[in-house]
Amino acid sequence: MFFISILLQLPLSAVLASWSVLYKPRSMCVFERSSVDFTCSFDYPYFHTLQTTKWFKPKKYQKQDGTQEGIFVYHSKAAEIDQLYKDRTVYANRDKNCSLQLHNVSKSDIGKYFFRLETNYLFGKFTGSGGIYLDVAVLPFRVTVPMQKVNGHIQEGDSVTLRCSTETCTPQQGPFAWYKNQLLLPQATENVLQISSVSHNDFGNYSCGLKNSITTSADGILLDVRYSPKNVEITISTSGKIEQGNSLTLICASNANPAVTNYAWFKIRDANVSSIGFDCEFSIKAVSQKDDGQYFCTAKNDMGSQNSTTITLKVNGPTSNRHVLLTATAVFFFVIAVLLVMFGLIIRRKQITRKKLHTEQTPAVTVTEDIYENLRQSPESEESHTNLLYADLKLPSSNSERPCSNTDAVIYSLLSYKE
Repeated sequence: MFFISILLQLPLSAVLASWSVLYKPRSMCVFERSSVDFTCSFDYPYFHTLQTTKWFKPKKYQKQDGTQEGIFVYHSKAAEIDQLYKDRTVYANRDKNCSLQLHNVSKSDIGKYFFRLETNYLFGKFTGSGGIYLDVAVLPFRVTVPMQKVNGHIQEGDSVTLRCSTETCTPQQGPFAWYKNQLLLPQATENVLQISSVSHNDFGNYSCGLKNSITTSADGILLDVRYSPKNVEITISTSGKIEQGNSLTLICASNANPAVTNYAWFKIRDANVSSIGFDCEFSIKAVSQKDDGQYFCTAKNDMGSQNSTTITLKVNGPTSNRHVLLTATAVFFFVIAVLLVMFGLIIRRKQITRKKLHTEQTPAVTVTEDIYENLRQSPESEESHTNLLYADLKLPSSNSERPCSNTDAVIYSLLSYKE
């Protein structure tokens, strides 16, 4: 009767109070070596006294519904905490707040976690059902492309989804970063990259990772977009004018995936179109004026075909060769003439220099050293027995071109004579 009377005096909310544990969220995915928060709240009858709180993780061989306690991740009695989790957990330790923080997460932490409370009553024990499932993302990332097409090929115009994930799960932590051919795609920040209509420009290697982190997917994935030949054009193996008699090669170039398997060459002349070849290259060993005309090629693969624009060939005739020969000959003789003139100038300069040097080295002539034309032999003396010869010299007059003298005296010179 006493117990009934006490119940009648309690507020209705207190009487209806029940055991409860609320987890949020129910499952989580985090990266290795990161931290995770288990958000939790609980309630129990007010007249109970809370004595023990603990978080546990059932072992692999135990039931995973919380009915069997496994290893203690946290325990209000620190000695009960398993060695694997010591110094790695922080309990909220606030009124009816059972949140737990787990640090340095590893693959061994994958599994379900439950919170359990115990009071001073014999049956005052309660474990929150369901628990929280923790998954750990094991790096590196990988890029996957779910395919809906039967043949497995991606063609231009298809919708493509690229997903950035790890071997086990994909964390919701972000932002993510996407790379194409190792170049950042700034607009892509989610773990899913959606391309609504792919084109040949989307062809390339894609990888992903966390933004502001050096961790990226170990191996990118090739987005192999198939498309018909694009940008078909003709290139010529020679540059400048095409001279008669020279060899010539035309090349049909294009961009295609898969590679071009069939080529065709055509020539247009006098409004007539004729087929002239079926290889990637079209060669002419010795061109002539009959090869004048317009040319185009066609490139084809499994996805389709495309024609190139036309090019016009104009072969220069033989007259142009003679003109080149005459021009070269004229240039040759002009060079020879210039060299001869220069050689003559050099010889002339040397002669002038030599004459000038000779003049500078010749000593001045004196009056007594001049040779005069009025030199005559003196008559031989009959009485002379010494065989001496005398010569009388007349000095030139003052108006002569010879050097001047103040007297007309005759100067005799003794000349030796040998019989």
